[in-house]
Amino acid sequence: MSSHGSPWDRVAVLGAGSWGTALAVLLARKGLEVRLWARRAAMAQELRERRENPLYLPGVSLPHTLLPTSSLEEAVAGAR
Repeated sequence: MSSHGSPWDRVAVLGAGSWGTALAVLLARKGLEVRLWARRAAMAQELRERRENPLYLPGVSLPHTLLPTSSLEEAVAGAR
């Protein structure tokens, strides 16, 4: 988490398409802890392993503060 102490330190982005991935990357680059929810478990795993979304946002690295997951519960836990 960032040191800001803001209620926005952890956010969830639901949907790992091009728009959701881009939004998640921008928020993570701002220092926020981001959970990116992908509907398909295989896609979430690929995003975690490659640290990129080659299907919807090729060439853009996923920051390490961005965690892709296919668990909706995990994505929204602690998020505001």
